[in-house]
Amino acid sequence: MAQRRLRTVLADLLRNLKECRRLAIDAHKWSLPGAHGTRPYISQKRRDSMVEIAFLRAFLAWEIFVEESFILYLCGQSPPSGRAPRRYAFPPNQTLAMQWVIPERRHFAEWTDPQEVIGRAGRFFHNGRPFEPVLRSNIHVLGDARTIRNAIAHMSLSARLKFENLVRAKLTTLPSKLTVGGFLGTSVPGATPPISFLDYYVDRIEFAARQIVPS
Repeated sequence: MAQRRLRTVLADLLRNLKECRRLAIDAHKWSLPGAHGTRPYISQKRRDSMVEIAFLRAFLAWEIFVEESFILYLCGQSPPSGRAPRRYAFPPNQTLAMQWVIPERRHFAEWTDPQEVIGRAGRFFHNGRPFEPVLRSNIHVLGDARTIRNAIAHMSLSARLKFENLVRAKLTTLPSKLTVGGFLGTSVPGATPPISFLDYYVDRIEFAARQIVPS
C-alpha cells in the first residue's frame, strides 16, 4: 500500500464494482433460452452461483476500500476533493498504522462490521470523520450486505438463518428453495425503476465510498 493514494483506492473499488455488475448481467443473460427456444448456456443454479460470486467480490472490494482508505487517512493523506480529517494519532508509516488499528487481544482489524469501524474511527479521527457519519447513515444497508456476504461465504446454520430473516423482512415471505443468488437477482419491491437487490446494494456501496473519498 506504500505508494497508493486515495484517488487510486476509490478508482479500484469503482472498477471492481463495475466488473461485478457485468458478471451478474452475463449470468442472467446466459441463463435465458436462446433464439427459437434453444437451451440456455447455463442453468439457473449456475446463474445463481455466479451472481453470488459477483456479490462476494463486490463486498470484498468494499472491505479492502474501507481498510485502505482508513489507513491512508490515518497517515495524513487528503482526498481528491476536500481536506484530510483531523487525526488523534500520527503513525510514521502505513505499516505501523495498520498495526495500531488492531484491537487488543486480536490478531487483525475487522473491516466488514460497520459498527466496529465506526468505533475505530471515533478513536482515531475527530468526530470519526469521514467514516462515522457515512457508515452510520448507511448502517442498515451495509449490515444487510454483510449478512448476505456471510450467507455466501459461510455454510453455517447461523449465517443461513440471518439471511432468511433478512429475506422475510424484504419480501414479507421466504420463497421455497431460495438461494442467495436468487434473492440478489430479485427486484426490490416497489422500486421505480425496477432494480435487483444486487444492484441496489452495489449502488449503495458505491454511494458510501464516494462520500468517504470525495472526488
